[in-house]
Amino acid sequence: MLLTAPVSAAEVGSGGAVQAPGLLASAEQPPHRLDLAGAVDWALARNFAVRRAAARVEQNRGDARHARRLVPSNPLVTFRSARRKRPGEAATRDMSIQLAQELWIGGQGRVMTRAADARTQAAQGDLDFLRTTTAARTRAAYLRALVAREGVRSAERALTVTADLARYAVRRLDAGKTTVQTVNTAEIARGRAAAQHARAVRNARRAELDLFELLSADPARDLVLTGRLALPDAIEVPSQERLLNAAVRRRGDLAAAGARVAAARADLALSRRQLIPNLTVFGLYGQEEDFDIAGGGLQLRLPIGHRFGGDRDAARARLREQTLARDAQRLAVRGAVLRALTDYRAARAAADAVGRPVLDRAEDNVRRLQTALAAGKVGAPAITAAQDNLLAVRRDYLDALGDLIDAAAALERATGGLIHAAPAAPDNDPHTTPDSAPRKAPAERPGDAR
Repeated sequence: MLLTAPVSAAEVGSGGAVQAPGLLASAEQPPHRLDLAGAVDWALARNFAVRRAAARVEQNRGDARHARRLVPSNPLVTFRSARRKRPGEAATRDMSIQLAQELWIGGQGRVMTRAADARTQAAQGDLDFLRTTTAARTRAAYLRALVAREGVRSAERALTVTADLARYAVRRLDAGKTTVQTVNTAEIARGRAAAQHARAVRNARRAELDLFELLSADPARDLVLTGRLALPDAIEVPSQERLLNAAVRRRGDLAAAGARVAAARADLALSRRQLIPNLTVFGLYGQEEDFDIAGGGLQLRLPIGHRFGGDRDAARARLREQTLARDAQRLAVRGAVLRALTDYRAARAAADAVGRPVLDRAEDNVRRLQTALAAGKVGAPAITAAQDNLLAVRRDYLDALGDLIDAAAALERATGGLIHAAPAAPDNDPHTTPDSAPRKAPAERPGDAR
């Protein structure tokens, strides 16, 4: 069963997309022309996950401010009034007022403050690492969108050369100078190239949507990505141990894990000090008949029936859990850095081996088949081999660029933003040319995308 609902003209934009009333129109959107550095800055400022993490930091700061209060609770004022009457006597009224204040005992306030401050530091560490991760993911998404657009252009070129060859083969067949098998082979290659082009268009749109999600932007918005792809210089790591230690120091999530251990340790200390209850002091003033009464006193809860043993056991277990999590994470970070470095070097070698010049040669081979076909030097097997080679090289070329982008993002994340190795030319670089124009392989340039 098909359900339909009326859509007003105001809800439909120029492109026919339904707009959420007042929602997308009021949200701030990125500029129409967006370079790589601008995309990263926009994501760090507007990404919903980053903003939620920043709100959690503010929440923990509020909790820490609450923990730093001077006393556990506000003063308690008690007012009492009663009517007194003896038989045969006039009635009198007794009144009293009492002011009580609870006080910290045993340093519980300081321990609570220490635990709250540690939780704030943990939230800040999580935010710092999320910003690093978001920057790396945005860089990768931006460059993947560029690769996807290059994929569309390369698919268009492959479709053009295969279509030209197919038309030429038909003309040769009409002239009686080739066979039906040769024409069929050329037409099959054109169909395969058309299918690759359709998939390339789909992949380009998906890459754009991934970027829009990180930018927290309207996916119906039209963006012009002004960045350029370029292989960065090779990474030189003089000392592997120094790199590992620097990465451990820079990782915000490790700082957050250490802060959680500190918070768990403070919670354990607080659970032990609960055996020393807070003290309540009070003063009172009252009137009974013709007498004025003034005095004071102390109140103290006796830890007899409940000695907080379960709280201490739970606090010890939480401390042990957080300590193990921190140690495991520190070890995992070292492994992630080495793995990311290995993957990046392999991806860089593959990108060097299957670069744009290789794709240009594969396209040139298909073009040259027309001359060879006219001379009667090639048949269907040669056409099949050249066209298969073109499609395979195109896939290898795009896969190598995608693997390099992913490896660079993983390396940036693993090192806490210490290494930027994304395959991007500096923004507004006059030495780079549009990827849509025939060109030689770009010269290797430093890969700091910021």
